[in-house]
Amino acid sequence: MSGIETRFGAEEDAERIRAAFYGFVGAHDGADVDGDARISTEIDIRGPRLSVRLWSAEAMDAFLRDLGRPSRRACYE
Repeated sequence: MSGIETRFGAEEDAERIRAAFYGFVGAHDGADVDGDARISTEIDIRGPRLSVRLWSAEAMDAFLRDLGRPSRRACYE
């Protein structure tokens, strides 16, 4: 399975991230999509975390820029 995944902490605005995810995926017509896209909630010792998977690193970088994040690494800091 191709793609890239990142997680957001419990303190993040989950509704804003979900809305951005569905908007981003909806904006792509499938022509440039080569893989899956999914969003899910995970629970670990730090609490709930939102997991986002997109079809490529380029797609993830564009999604994160739309959220105002400079990189995937910023999700973990």
